[in-house]
Amino acid sequence: MAQSKEQADLADNVLDKQGRPTETLQKLLDLFGIEHDGTLESVVAETQKVWLRPAGKERWEVALLHEGNREQILPLLKKIGSVDAIFPSQKNYQYGVVLGALVSRVRSRFAFLLDLWKKGIRFDEVVFLGGERPLHATLESADLLLDPNNKELPFSEGWRLKEKLPETETEMMKMVFDQAELPEGFAENVNVTFVDAQMQQRADGTLRRPTTNDTVEKWLEQNPEPGSCLFVSNQPYTGRQDSVARTYLPKRFSIETVGSQAYQDLPIVTFLDSLARWLYQEKKRRG
Repeated sequence: MAQSKEQADLADNVLDKQGRPTETLQKLLDLFGIEHDGTLESVVAETQKVWLRPAGKERWEVALLHEGNREQILPLLKKIGSVDAIFPSQKNYQYGVVLGALVSRVRSRFAFLLDLWKKGIRFDEVVFLGGERPLHATLESADLLLDPNNKELPFSEGWRLKEKLPETETEMMKMVFDQAELPEGFAENVNVTFVDAQMQQRADGTLRRPTTNDTVEKWLEQNPEPGSCLFVSNQPYTGRQDSVARTYLPKRFSIETVGSQAYQDLPIVTFLDSLARWLYQEKKRRG
């Protein structure tokens, strides 16, 4: 049976309608000794202190914390829906939306979407939400960008780089699309749109990379026709990105977020950082 929009709201796994932690989230909070007064504001304030990665650090730069408690933490993360793959509830969507990330995750997300197509899920348009983030010198090196033996996405036969190597996330996403071996009927029946969000200026004048909400807002500037959206992410980021989509997209859009399962060796600190950001986004969404 297809899920309704309300049932597909991933936040139901962590918060009730009043913004109080679900039983599973409370068990996770207790495991870390995180105390709160029952309000979402209090939960967010305390989890930001304990779970959020240090300012200025990317996910891959954070030390491997909390691994000693992995066997206790991981089952709770699975229960709130941050570990296992999430699949669509419908057969047809107006938009399949691929969220930006490092090249390895962009490939895995696009591969997930293409696999859905092979299984009969249909989209009128695929939207790649990217930005001007400079590519990471190590994790998005030329060797990785041009690797036909990467584990995420097979290249089309005979693919060759037509222009210079990409330098930004959006340019990389265009290259990934060009590299991909598309399933039968995809190219003929699906429109493709690339969104390129600008770098964002901080109060001190420095620049930061565009976030998911920046890319969603940039897409809305193109005045897309309201319709059903299937956002494609991967675990453990689906929850927060579902919340971002529901925060910034008008109610005229229906929203569902899916994604592949988390890597088995993904550090616990990455799950917790993502969960802290999800709760923060829910606070923003609920106003």
